[in-house]
Amino acid sequence: MIYETLNFLKEQLNNYYTILHTENETILPLPVLLENIAIIKEEQHDGSENIYITLVNLSEESTLKNLPNYRNERGSTVYENPPVFLNMFILFTSCFGGAYDKSLMHLSHLVEFFQHKNIFTHKNSSTSTFHAEEFKIIMDLYTPTFEQANYLWSTLGGKQFPYVLYKLRLTEVKRKDSINGRRESITQIHINEIKF
Repeated sequence: MIYETLNFLKEQLNNYYTILHTENETILPLPVLLENIAIIKEEQHDGSENIYITLVNLSEESTLKNLPNYRNERGSTVYENPPVFLNMFILFTSCFGGAYDKSLMHLSHLVEFFQHKNIFTHKNSSTSTFHAEEFKIIMDLYTPTFEQANYLWSTLGGKQFPYVLYKLRLTEVKRKDSINGRRESITQIHINEIKF
């Protein structure tokens, strides 16, 4: 589910940049790649014209941790482990071969895209890559402190590029075969009275 979610975001952003390209040819179509910015070599950065999507952290949504481990389904009780809801911290890095102005322009369009549409559902987003029947993704701009940004870029290799960090909320992770058991539901209670 993690890969599918990030690939979905890549698809949505590339669709947006393709539309922008028809209006302004200085904006490249399909510039967004799902890549780890930490393993891309410096010579690749110099020749690239891309925005890289990199997952930098995961956390569990603690408010949804105590869901029940059962559900009623057609007269029986199904026992299964509740799904895990994840928050993902996603780094969008803009690298346009030394053209700092181009990097900033593409990054600005990315922020505009998420400002206009920060909630993605199966109803408001057409997709060919995301095959979940129902989904809800919420994108929140996350602003690290200077110290946190320093730690982040030190971990990723030291050289900082124009970037923006988003917190993607509520990605549900659940195995398809996660049912632990099934029992018939209790529908009636009989009391036997014993008289002395």
